[in-house]
Amino acid sequence: MKPGLWAYKLVHDKVDWRLDPTQVYRKYVGGVENSAVRVPDCSLPVLEAESSQVGGSSFAAAVRYFDGVEKNGADLESVKAVLRHNGTESPVAVDSTSGDADPVFNFSLNGLEPGKYTLVITASDKAGRVSEPLRLVFWVEPDPFEWRDALIYMIMTDRFKNGDPSNDSAPTPGVSDARADFHGGDLEGVRQVIESGALDKLGVRAIWLTPFATNPDMGYLASDQKHLVSGYHGYWPIRAREVDPRLGGEAALRAMVTAAHKHGIRVLMDYVVNHVHQGHEYFLEHKEWFRTGCVCGTAGCDWTEHRLDCVFATYMPDVNYTVPEAAQQFVDDAIWWLDEFDLDGLRVDAVKHVEDVAIMNLSASVRREFEAAGTRYFLMGETAMGWTNPNDCGCNFDAQCSIDCNKSQYDTISQYIGDYKLDGQFDFVLYHAVPYRVFAYDEQGLAHADFWTKASLSTYPEGSVMTPYIGSHDTPRFVTLATYRGQDAAHDKSVAGNQWDNVAGPPDTNEPYSRHGIALAWLLGLPGAPLLYYGDEYGQFGGADPGNREDWRSDPAALLPSEAVLLARTEMLGTARRSIEALRRGGYETILATDNFLAFARPMGDPKKTAIVAISRSGSASSTDVTLPASLNIAAGSVLADWMGGPDLMVGAGGTANISLSAWGSAIYVPK
Repeated sequence: MKPGLWAYKLVHDKVDWRLDPTQVYRKYVGGVENSAVRVPDCSLPVLEAESSQVGGSSFAAAVRYFDGVEKNGADLESVKAVLRHNGTESPVAVDSTSGDADPVFNFSLNGLEPGKYTLVITASDKAGRVSEPLRLVFWVEPDPFEWRDALIYMIMTDRFKNGDPSNDSAPTPGVSDARADFHGGDLEGVRQVIESGALDKLGVRAIWLTPFATNPDMGYLASDQKHLVSGYHGYWPIRAREVDPRLGGEAALRAMVTAAHKHGIRVLMDYVVNHVHQGHEYFLEHKEWFRTGCVCGTAGCDWTEHRLDCVFATYMPDVNYTVPEAAQQFVDDAIWWLDEFDLDGLRVDAVKHVEDVAIMNLSASVRREFEAAGTRYFLMGETAMGWTNPNDCGCNFDAQCSIDCNKSQYDTISQYIGDYKLDGQFDFVLYHAVPYRVFAYDEQGLAHADFWTKASLSTYPEGSVMTPYIGSHDTPRFVTLATYRGQDAAHDKSVAGNQWDNVAGPPDTNEPYSRHGIALAWLLGLPGAPLLYYGDEYGQFGGADPGNREDWRSDPAALLPSEAVLLARTEMLGTARRSIEALRRGGYETILATDNFLAFARPMGDPKKTAIVAISRSGSASSTDVTLPASLNIAAGSVLADWMGGPDLMVGAGGTANISLSAWGSAIYVPK
């Protein structure tokens, strides 16, 4: 059999043709989906990692050689190993070799400084046939990282910091509104912010950057069919493997990634799998790889019914993953980006709009190429869904009915999560159930936030790392939602959704910032890998796109007093999450949930490691009696300190305690 993916199906009872549930690859043949097996070039030798281990500043690995079908035997002198680190490559010698027929090559590296490393190994047989490279990716760091440890900071690169004005572009022809054009932010600006330590102060462990492949030079119609907008956001790629020069090009990307890794920060690339721009090289050369049908959301082109074949705009051809050559090319491109620029994972755009083969083959390939040494590459997805009010289902406050009412929402998001699918997704259900309804609008109480948090934790697949959030580049800024909450005629909720005219202004009181602060306290206290959208750390205002994509303000002196207070609070919350293991890895247990008060524990099994989060939605100081669950095993007489600087929590007999919070206050208690 020739190398490549070969399609097959399981046949049950002679007539029932089924997909193989144990197979991680898929392939379409004649428009029909099949399971697929990956057949390598069997004439080549193969290298497999038998073991690998990081210990302190050392790394050791044992790599076994297997002959190809021609059985030419190993050329022991042909083994080549290169250690990649911070943009440099150094040759590595084999420490020792054992065995004859299938020899094992042992590697031992010592005195390694903290950071990310990739040991790339190849070997030849005696006929000169060279194996595919084996990549052993590992990190040297004080505490082993898990993706649930991450606070993910999203950066829209063009709107972040302009670190190199020499790559700024002229105004885009036809784009008359500056809000819809390039602003000059670049990868050098991101590097400078990383080096400044600003993200460290926030407790950031990963950054997600909007797509950085080259986008077109012209303007195109926005969804209102009136305004011309540019591709400053990155979601209209025209090149498969080129970093946009307006963002600084390849050198700037490499330098930024190196800086991030030196700070222990992982880098996620936003990967556009659903579409390209009509100027993309693939569309120009292989139109048969794409669909150019109806526009999503127009008459006769329902977003759900045509989710796989509709186009987002007439100038955005839809990738047809039933064409095997197209499906393989987009996987190959993802592997190239990850390898070439030492990235740590992907945020996969518009997941529900592509065939399952796109996600499954991407995941299987990433796992095969990069995870031989156990370092997980994070694949997070965007499957945009909503939340259905259980009242619409007649649930009458029944818990199971409420969850069942949203079953289709949960199931759609969950179907793409698994060992050889995505690691997790953005929790759209939780977003539409809680942040603006509870913390901005007061439509629901904090007990509602507690219920839907637990619903997410119990409903998504076990082991998934979900990403809760209170704002993104696709939503109005939270502080703006909290400003225009319908409290009077001048603050109609609809203003936050305006794009071009009658747009939202800055908050006119401190209350939106206070609401934003407790929303962040809730978010950063949750399980998963929460998202912090750039600017939300200080309460950047703005309505719908493009208002939610204003330039990041890098100078703390330029912040308003309320913004500076919120920034300091966010830094405390982020530092707490990074420092307190229970906030990242603990369970979730409700202590007390009412309309305006919520306390929950993040238990670790050991009461000395448990953390407790408390939040008040009251506009005045509050004092609330609680009883800690016996399951926490926190003994009477225990004293817990508030990481946020409030009074200690004294635990009495039977787990009784009194939590005192300031107006719009929050606390994070940990045992002294």
